[in-house]
Amino acid sequence: MDPLDARALANVAGARPGALVVDPMCGTGGLLIEAGLVGARAVGVDAQAKMVRGTRENCRAYLDDAAFAVLRGDATRLPVADGAADAVVVDAPYGRQSKVVGDGGLVAEALVAARRVAPRAVVVADESVSAAARDAGWTVETRHERRVHRSLVRHVHVLTDGPARGA
Repeated sequence: MDPLDARALANVAGARPGALVVDPMCGTGGLLIEAGLVGARAVGVDAQAKMVRGTRENCRAYLDDAAFAVLRGDATRLPVADGAADAVVVDAPYGRQSKVVGDGGLVAEALVAARRVAPRAVVVADESVSAAARDAGWTVETRHERRVHRSLVRHVHVLTDGPARGA
């Protein structure tokens, strides 16, 4: 992900000095780095050991060790206490590079886990996850589509635990 996009998503999620921001599918760590650069404490989780190693290396290049933690784990069972995070921000894996297959069950289950740990989330996916977000207890505050190229449109969802604006 482009660093400017990652910074924008982290900011919309609520990254700020002292905030705890969790990325449950951290990949190479771009969202964590951008959240950390604005002063948030960043926690990343990824299922693949290779990604965890790479993310730690990437974060160390830009952040103090105290500003981040990267753990190997399951996005559906986040190793974060209930309500401990200020926000979740995630660019869900998709496409040929992803090992995620199936009908979106992983993202739906990750939305449930995210709802347990934070009151706000920004979720990027290659399709709308609005229905799954509502099923997980989120309010879809807004959703935007951003065309990346001919075969990829990113769907950006801003989720909250309260009523939608204007509702």
